Amino acid sequence: MEYEHKILERIIWFYTLLFIFVGLFMQAPEELLQGLKNIITSSGILISDYMVIGGIGPALVNAGLVGLIGLILIRINKVPMVGAIIAAIFTMIGFGLFGKNILTIFPSLFGVYLYSRFTKKEFKAYIFPALYGTALAPIVSEVALNSSFGLIGGILTGIAGGLIVPALAPHLLAAHEGHNLYNIGFTAGFAGLFLINLLRGFSFEPQTLAIWGTTFNTPIRWLTFGMLASMIVLGFILNGKSFKHYPEILKESGTAITDFVEIMGIGNTLTNMGIVGLIGMLYIELVGGHYNGATLGGILTMVGFAAFGKQPKNIYPVMLGVYFGTVFSVSNANDPGPLLAALFVTTIAPLAGRYGPFIGILAGFVHLSAVSFTGVLHGGLNLYNNGFAAGLVATVFIGVIKGYTERD
Repeated sequence: MEYEHKILERIIWFYTLLFIFVGLFMQAPEELLQGLKNIITSSGILISDYMVIGGIGPALVNAGLVGLIGLILIRINKVPMVGAIIAAIFTMIGFGLFGKNILTIFPSLFGVYLYSRFTKKEFKAYIFPALYGTALAPIVSEVALNSSFGLIGGILTGIAGGLIVPALAPHLLAAHEGHNLYNIGFTAGFAGLFLINLLRGFSFEPQTLAIWGTTFNTPIRWLTFGMLASMIVLGFILNGKSFKHYPEILKESGTAITDFVEIMGIGNTLTNMGIVGLIGMLYIELVGGHYNGATLGGILTMVGFAAFGKQPKNIYPVMLGVYFGTVFSVSNANDPGPLLAALFVTTIAPLAGRYGPFIGILAGFVHLSAVSFTGVLHGGLNLYNNGFAAGLVATVFIGVIKGYTERD
């Protein structure tokens, strides 16, 4: 298995570097530098589409560099390329397109490092909270740029978030029993809620943004399709030029921890990543949505977690539930919020995987309403707002289901 981990690591490095390589050729050098500067000096608060703020090229470069930082930390700490790591890297890349940049991720990373020193454990014991915890990156830039606390205040707030997340995450995981795959998103929501309300006591109020690209459909559509198709082809080749045993993935409920790399090998895992990503693309096409930094980020997050719990059979019910939610609400399915909800609601795919499609559809329906209002609680400073909302939904559903099925 160690040999497979090394092969898989090289593949993930390739896809990460691909974003940087493609981005470098999308625009002239001076435009790239100016675009990266625009990205670094923006707040990153939800929703901040870096393709609009900096351009396609700078957004792709920033995303690749954010993922590269995660890979370097993994390499330094000698962490094997398992499903949860793949999910973390693709999530970092995805949110490097709308909210994280190469500077704002470091304070929370350092906060987790300090936590490891306080607990007298190796940093790699907290590698997952460290990588996923970069969800709080906007709190650094927002405080630094738009408050009286300045840069030092932003850095200290980010470090505080990094100190809270690894301590809180295990307790919140127990609440939903692994049925919300974005548990750190759930955790970061509470950390963001605590920090933002603390700052509100000092007259700080984060701005609200809705920067949403609508002019990038053609290049991003083909870039995304090419990447996903290559994953399926590569998975087919590494699986002995077959899809043998792939259907067995569809039998997995996906509750954490479901590591497809360990269960089904790298070939079937890559195939699943490509197929799950194509389902995300199909949804965007069917509802007439736009391809931009945010929606590509959603697809990449789906792709990453297709190595760690998501598969076609458990994601379609919750996505369908979100769509039904738009039918019965004032929202359109291709509006920014509902469209992102449909992509990110796949975090509660394990509910459908364990309890069936009806529960999945119902959970997705409820999730759309929940995620529409949870951003207010943390001021948009937790990039994984869908993970926060999904944690609340999954916790309620698990409590109710168990209450009605585990009676004497």
